[in-house]
Amino acid sequence: MKKFPLLLLSAFLGLFLLNLPLHTIHAESTLTMGILTNDQPYSVQKNGKWQGFSVELAQKLATESNKKITFKAYSSTEKLSTALKSGKVDFILGDKANFSTAFKSTESFLYPKNVLFTRTDAKAKSLEKLAGKKVGLLQTGQQTALLKQLGLKPVSFATTAELMDALANKKISAAILNEDTYQAYLKEHPELIKPAADATSDQKAAVLHKINDPSILAQSLSLITYKQPKVQKLLTTSLTELQDSSQLTTLSQKYFGQDLTIK
Repeated sequence: MKKFPLLLLSAFLGLFLLNLPLHTIHAESTLTMGILTNDQPYSVQKNGKWQGFSVELAQKLATESNKKITFKAYSSTEKLSTALKSGKVDFILGDKANFSTAFKSTESFLYPKNVLFTRTDAKAKSLEKLAGKKVGLLQTGQQTALLKQLGLKPVSFATTAELMDALANKKISAAILNEDTYQAYLKEHPELIKPAADATSDQKAAVLHKINDPSILAQSLSLITYKQPKVQKLLTTSLTELQDSSQLTTLSQKYFGQDLTIK
């Protein structure tokens, strides 16, 4: 007769756990950070291991919070956002301007620079003349909200090569990349900085033109959660510890070559 109450209690607990959100159970032991695939210098896989700013940041957060942090990678910011909302990941590094107020974020702590650019032969070479026109960005880019705020129409591409092809074929009027990606591409294609002395007219036209406007350099990154106040509090506390101990500054200098923790 004693077995029946125990079985009843077990069944009740089972039903209770089944009805708990995935992240409610998950957060008690392990946290999962959502990252982007091939998003240098934030997250990139080398020899089967994830490396980059976001990855090392998570490792430091794990140390401060006494939690284990694992990773799930997605090919675009849209898929990353969906994973966060559905509870497949507990938090991400992102620009809160891209998310609704239902998502919560820590205070911004990283301010990466962007480069807005077009070709030398483009008609629109200023932010004012680009108003209402299509501007390309990467699917892993965090600049969607920024472009919309500037009155531009974001068009995303899977790779930098695809974005550059679209710019060359006039499918977009300009493009925006984070400074690291932009400089890495120019390193591979120095002819886009300065054409050779014997360059053709087409090669000269392909040289890139930077659109220098202070407003396009502004971007703020923070840790973002969705309906997880305990996780949010834990991240905020751990992040404060990393800031106070200058570990964030050191991390920024390691991956960006400069301190991007200062706005």
